[in-house]
Amino acid sequence: MNIAKVSTAALALGAALWALGCPSDDKGGTPTGTKPTAKPTATGATTAASTGTAQAGEAQYGKGVIKGTVSFSGTAPEMKVPKKRGEAEFCKDNKLTHNAVLVKDGKLKDVWVGIDNGQIKGEYEADKPAVVDQHNCEYAPRMQGVLIDQEVQVKNTDPTLHNVNAGKGANTLFNTAQPKGAPDLKKTFEEPGIYRFKCDVHSFMRAFVIASDNPFFAVSAEDGTFKIEKVPDGKYKIFAWHSQYGKKEQEIEVKGGEVTADFSFDGKEAEPPENQGELAGLF
Repeated sequence: MNIAKVSTAALALGAALWALGCPSDDKGGTPTGTKPTAKPTATGATTAASTGTAQAGEAQYGKGVIKGTVSFSGTAPEMKVPKKRGEAEFCKDNKLTHNAVLVKDGKLKDVWVGIDNGQIKGEYEADKPAVVDQHNCEYAPRMQGVLIDQEVQVKNTDPTLHNVNAGKGANTLFNTAQPKGAPDLKKTFEEPGIYRFKCDVHSFMRAFVIASDNPFFAVSAEDGTFKIEKVPDGKYKIFAWHSQYGKKEQEIEVKGGEVTADFSFDGKEAEPPENQGELAGLF
């Protein structure tokens, strides 16, 4: 198992462009400053902090819990089967509705919520690599969080060719063909931020990985709830991010117990710069 550590005191500042056909164990970016250390981790759908351990002692963790619900008060766009899915070999046999906006009973799924970067000092390690699987011509999960410099394993469990094009902002970090039966790609992200995954073969495939300098984040479940555990005491700015509706922020204070931090979207928010035009012409 590849073991690494991430240090919030020395974050990497740059990312390099990777060309098509990068080796499967290449990293997704190259820092311009001192490289932090990290260890791979896995992050769950609703809670993440509990999967890690504090390398420099348990003082880096606390007894605080941040929990809440992400609500949706507007009219959600109807999710249908993408037109191009029906035209693609193998994908056409899996008539899955698109998963960009998933609202149930007024609650919004797949919203990343966490403590913003640069607020917590310490070295954290986590238990195992994060995984992005290409299955049934979808990325799974669509949304997840990782630590900076954590290993991310990209799998192709479909019997067809996919192409993994990952970028941050206008920068492409790697763009790699992954045929049927190809080995997993092993990547890391050395800067905090929002990374978009797309497939150049199947344009309707989309996923997001948010890299953070701390493990205190989670992703909202189907009922809109999230829970972040073992948070050290302090005042923090936290934010919620959705791939169609962007960022919401608030300030909280953790004092050893539970803190509620609810978020709400109404569907009138502008598309975030990290993900423009996903639904345009899709259906």
